[in-house]
Amino acid sequence: MREHSENFLNYIRVQKKYSEMTQKSYSIDLEQFLEFLQNEKIDSIEQVDKRTVRMFISYLSESGMKKRSISRKVATLKSFFKFLSREGIVKKNPMTLIKTPSFEKKLPVFVSVDIMNRFLDSMKKNTFLEMRDRLIFEMLYATGMRSNELVSLDVDDVLKKEMTVKIKHAKGGKERHVPFNEPTKEILESYLSLRNSTDKALIVSLRGHRLDNRAVRRIIKKRIIDFAEISNISPHTLRHTFATHMLNNGADIRVVQELLGHSSIGTTQIYTHTSVERLIDVYKKSHQR
Repeated sequence: MREHSENFLNYIRVQKKYSEMTQKSYSIDLEQFLEFLQNEKIDSIEQVDKRTVRMFISYLSESGMKKRSISRKVATLKSFFKFLSREGIVKKNPMTLIKTPSFEKKLPVFVSVDIMNRFLDSMKKNTFLEMRDRLIFEMLYATGMRSNELVSLDVDDVLKKEMTVKIKHAKGGKERHVPFNEPTKEILESYLSLRNSTDKALIVSLRGHRLDNRAVRRIIKKRIIDFAEISNISPHTLRHTFATHMLNNGADIRVVQELLGHSSIGTTQIYTHTSVERLIDVYKKSHQR
């Protein structure tokens, strides 16, 4: 069973090109499932049936795990057994009739337009590091790309004349082109004039090496410390902010879906709830009755 698990993880890494974080989550979920099977004295993948999966879900629930986490693990098993079924390893998929537990989805956290503009304008841009860090914020907010997509960018992926960026290492392996704005272009050109590196990577360290996701998170955490109106934001907060501001200003949801690289419109629709919340708030403040 462990061999099947490793083959599946290799499949999502090579074929599906899932992010390192997603690969890690899948690996943790499968390891927990395999440990459960071992405790239940189930030593063959063919022995796993619908009852086994339901026992696993009950075990997770009784251990105090939140519905969101259980839902993610069920989704992992659905993908795993779909892979095994397609490869002919299992004749009957035990996940076919298993429903993913529902849970209350949290609305995405975002930063207001006013605060976002004031924060960006407050960032210094005198040295290479200051300019690079400003570019990180500008690119994430202007394009809505994921942080792992940002650190995967090469200099050649940014088309300054067209003011678009080519995202090759997107989730699911789908390439997409996303536009950026004039302020981002200005920061980009200033950054490239200071950048002294033979590395093809766009975002580099002082020594000229490509930054990773962890480094970007550290930079974001460091830069917001001195700005009291923003606290505890992440690269994904900037992605949420981009999507929310786009929809609030009249962008078509299908366009936002394309820009974010969502395969399903349902994933993008969570941002419409935020827009509705804003509409209701404005209505209550504006309507005299």
